[in-house]
Amino acid sequence: MADKSKMEMIKEFIEECPLLEDGKVNVDYLKEDIDSYSVDETPTTTILQKFRDGGCRKQINFDFSIHAPFSALENIRNSKFCDDFIEWIDLQEKSNHYPKIDGCEKISCNRGTILQTSKNFAIYVIPIHLEYIEEVY
Repeated sequence: MADKSKMEMIKEFIEECPLLEDGKVNVDYLKEDIDSYSVDETPTTTILQKFRDGGCRKQINFDFSIHAPFSALENIRNSKFCDDFIEWIDLQEKSNHYPKIDGCEKISCNRGTILQTSKNFAIYVIPIHLEYIEEVY
């Protein structure tokens, strides 16, 4: 049994991204500070495929959330950040560099979008999909 939760290992993986301002990512908690980040698990079916030996292919879907300034100029910067982050995730996939979850074999993400806005701030979310094999011991 692992010492850390899967979401904690995902958090640590995302913190490796050189694009993050301070490198700190929360789990299921987005601060109101500018350029704060969170990974938030999305409810979904976890088992994708069951194997004859009792093992299975599982998935974790989560959002990478960013609290960012909101204005015409800032939106261009935020869009570029989202593009660069997606590119970083793609590079991790191509390099087979994944969160330290046993059996992890795929990570991908979709285009980011604005979830919520206020006068000066916006919350952007980038949906991320992770797959891993859970073996029977």
